[in-house]
Amino acid sequence: MDWDLITRQSTTLLQDLLRFDTTNPPGNETPCVEYIAAALKREGIEPTVLESAPGRGNVVARLSGDGSCAPLLLMGHVDVVPAEADKWQRPPFSGDLDDGTIWGRGATDMKQMVAMELMTMLLVKRAGITLKRDLIFMATADEETGGRMGAGWL
Repeated sequence: MDWDLITRQSTTLLQDLLRFDTTNPPGNETPCVEYIAAALKREGIEPTVLESAPGRGNVVARLSGDGSCAPLLLMGHVDVVPAEADKWQRPPFSGDLDDGTIWGRGATDMKQMVAMELMTMLLVKRAGITLKRDLIFMATADEETGGRMGAGWL
């Protein structure tokens, strides 16, 4: 595997996720999960986008394993708490990369984890690995205000 390429792809993926304003309320996660779904589809993984309400998108995808072990769920949320832009050194939805730091609301909670889990899914697929278990990826809406439109709805 070309780890330099994977690092660049992972960085770009996180930057792109951070550029979606998924402030909750109101959420508006659908454009972000559609971006994720497109990335999965490009790699031959069939995603399902489910809206609990207009604009409240969730995405689920599964890589089948050999079934000898229970499935493993890679799960994260794409909504973020509100940002007070005037208190930020950079625009909160810029995804700017500066001196090794990626700036953006959600960089630590939790779009970085969503990016890592998505890259894990993509790399397993690219490597042609058949795991002992199904690998399920899920990115949800609405965690920041209780999850009723995301994990609780799914």
